[in-house]
Amino acid sequence: MFTHHPTRADLEVFLHDAPRAAVRTNSFVIRHLLAGCHACREHLDNLGWERRRLERLLQLRPGSLEDSNTSSGFDYSQAFSGAERALAAFFAQGRPSEISADELRAELDSLVAEEQIRRVSTDRRFASPELVKQLIDGSQAVRFHDPEKLLHLAHLACLAAESCSEVESGSPERLADLRCQGWRQYGTALRVQGRLRESDAAFARSQRFCEEGTGDPPVRAQLLSTLLSLRMAQRRFAEAIRLAEEAGEIYQGIGQTSELASTLVQKAIAYIYAGEPASAVPILNRAIPLIKPQDEPHLLLAACHNLVHCYIDLSRPEQALSLFFEMRSLYREVDDAMILLRAGYQEGFMLRDLGHLRAAEAAFIRARDGFCEHKLMYEAALVSLDLAAVYVKLGDSEKIQEIVATTVPIFRSLGVDREALASLLQLQQGALQGQQAFELISVLGTKVEQLGRSAAS
Repeated sequence: MFTHHPTRADLEVFLHDAPRAAVRTNSFVIRHLLAGCHACREHLDNLGWERRRLERLLQLRPGSLEDSNTSSGFDYSQAFSGAERALAAFFAQGRPSEISADELRAELDSLVAEEQIRRVSTDRRFASPELVKQLIDGSQAVRFHDPEKLLHLAHLACLAAESCSEVESGSPERLADLRCQGWRQYGTALRVQGRLRESDAAFARSQRFCEEGTGDPPVRAQLLSTLLSLRMAQRRFAEAIRLAEEAGEIYQGIGQTSELASTLVQKAIAYIYAGEPASAVPILNRAIPLIKPQDEPHLLLAACHNLVHCYIDLSRPEQALSLFFEMRSLYREVDDAMILLRAGYQEGFMLRDLGHLRAAEAAFIRARDGFCEHKLMYEAALVSLDLAAVYVKLGDSEKIQEIVATTVPIFRSLGVDREALASLLQLQQGALQGQQAFELISVLGTKVEQLGRSAAS
């Protein structure tokens, strides 16, 4: 047991100015922290420092040094010096910018997009780590409703990070962390735009910078949790699940419950896309209680939305509809046209599977019109086929002819092949009935889905 401990002042100096603290003080503090000293841990809590983050950063088991203290003659200097170097790089402070990030951002906001890019690329004043973080946060804030701005701000963040040097960042490792985050956000924005090859290249750069960085656990976990979304878009589901598990372990280890819940939802979605809804259900049921509705309504909505999707796929429409109606108030709180559109599409599925065909028809028509209005023709084509299936069930040949007539131009705009168009016209002419018609609609749906995937890759 320790009889002498670092003071609160020692810990403050170490946490805020480790590179310039006395070597003796650093070694003294590191020895206590690595050994799991309870008094020092309490000081850390009072200072607002997350203890588990420090443990993950050092990649050493808490208490390992204390357990080994009884061994005589072992030289711990190498372990101490390695930990000290890692912490010194992590806590290194860069040169403060003469202009605040708020002022720099305000200056950028007054310029047109092309001039913003030119300034950030050429003007050293914009080489500011704090500006990079502001741009990343700004990009993330518009992710649900403005994909173009999402990409533009992420691009600026990436350019600003590349302009920064060790002087502004504090150490080579902190500079690598900064660039890792800039390229990560740029890769995410490219993925949202469907530019998957460019997104893959951006994430590859982000990964390289992550390996060169401080090893800060949240930086790595954020990279993993965004990269897995790209892997899902690339239909590399097994890899996406592995990335989700690794990110989840990090978030759980450092006590970031909200981020853990998000990663669990992503893991469940990967299972759904892989055709394994039964595996996704328990994961979603674990994630939902961890989400704070007032802080993350979009995440809660995504979790519930996908749980409904699972129940539909597992032929449990009553459970799906029950959960959907419970979610109604949550949908009203989310001001996002695309989420509401997809919710309406999902409602049509449930009503159809429960046998409420006319109500399903109305839901599908609203969804199709909305997707067409937003020029999302891939989604509009899929809804049109689902609407055709409803009319086949109703035996309404007149409505089948109408929906096929409006679907043909959508298919042509997507570049669907002539064989598929001929099959669609067969449906319009009433050449197929009952099960044959359903099978044809299923085949056409698969063709449209393949077109959507190839357009994204």
